[in-house]
Amino acid sequence: MFGSLAFGLASAAAPVVAQSFNRPRMGVIPLVAVALFALWVVLLRWALPGFGRKLLRVFVLLAAATVLLMLPRVLWRWAGAPPGWVTALHGLFLGPSTVVQVAMLAGIVTAPLWVPLGLWVQRWLRKQPVVPKAETALAKVPFVPRRVVQTVQPLLSRRGLLQTLPWVLPGGAMVAASYGVLYEAGHIALRRVRIAIPGLPKELWGFRIGQVTDIHISRFQTQLRHLERGMELLAGEKLDLLCPTGDLCDEPRLHLDTLRLIKQVPTRLGHIACVGNHELYLADRGTISRAYEKAQIQLLEEESALIGGIRLAGIGFAHSGRVPRLDESLVPGQLESALKDRRQGEPTILLAHHPHVFPHVEGKGVALQLSGHTHGGQVGFLGKSVLEPVYPLIRGHYRGQHDPSQLFVSAGLGHWLQFRFGCPPEVVVIELVPA
Repeated sequence: MFGSLAFGLASAAAPVVAQSFNRPRMGVIPLVAVALFALWVVLLRWALPGFGRKLLRVFVLLAAATVLLMLPRVLWRWAGAPPGWVTALHGLFLGPSTVVQVAMLAGIVTAPLWVPLGLWVQRWLRKQPVVPKAETALAKVPFVPRRVVQTVQPLLSRRGLLQTLPWVLPGGAMVAASYGVLYEAGHIALRRVRIAIPGLPKELWGFRIGQVTDIHISRFQTQLRHLERGMELLAGEKLDLLCPTGDLCDEPRLHLDTLRLIKQVPTRLGHIACVGNHELYLADRGTISRAYEKAQIQLLEEESALIGGIRLAGIGFAHSGRVPRLDESLVPGQLESALKDRRQGEPTILLAHHPHVFPHVEGKGVALQLSGHTHGGQVGFLGKSVLEPVYPLIRGHYRGQHDPSQLFVSAGLGHWLQFRFGCPPEVVVIELVPA
């Protein structure tokens, strides 16, 4: 029964999940969450030995509370700013609810491993003779024959071990989610990177560029105090430039505050930025440009500026249609406009939010592209993203295949889902050195 129900829920959830990825509307998120949580709870009940009705009720309540906590984040876009107590309550329970979300997602992803194991263990247990609980204390009774103790104890030990094994992955997912949400997501790393640039003029050796990206400031996501801590790390780095590379804010009324916090970081030559796709959710282009002007941060959109002997070029997020998704067919035209004022011999750095602009950069004479967008996958191992095999150009330093152009992708300072594991939120200092 549970098997057919699980497969039925999976089939029902598939089109909803697909729709959410193809057309990312906030209103779809709770519906997707309901389908996924239902699938997760059914799989736990079906496959895990000892997952009885009491645990089922607990997990159903956890799932329901987590989905309910998503609603303020979705509804404020249509209903306006919620009362202060709603925001405060949401912030209080955001961490625990995110732990449940991440554990659910990890449990579903790993289900092909632990579900068959759990079903096999249950079949094995049904074939074993029932051992009375009283016999677990046989070893302490002096008149019980030793051969009886030796027969009973290994059976009990093996039974306990096998009952526990299917719980390892879903239980480990809950532990990993707790660490990633409640600890690592709040601990900001200052990442220092040296990038060798061929033909770099001597006067630019040691040129220091700060990068901050993907902060996603919102009352229901990354808080301004998180950005303040990141900017404090950059403030003492003696930067020549600070370059925000998009997705800085997800809430219109906080956008200018976000930019002004970034502007407070001292630099020798200023603050130069490009926009990401989330800026396009905030307001029209004119409103966004005026916010950058008020904050005194130079915004580059299909244009460039010569600053301190370096040609800084920036392009906006290339998209067509109502939903801001990368349209690579527009990128060559953007690059042509952004680089038209460049002169021979000028070291050129491109600010482009999406790293997959990089294949179009080769042959354009761009020494380095700075990007974000990916959050580094938010899950990493040994400094690399675990998603690299399926999503290339996701985190770190890359080189062009056919020319000396280079790309650096920051894992970002904020989160859309407040979870990091082996991929801490970061601010970056890039030092240019001669090749």
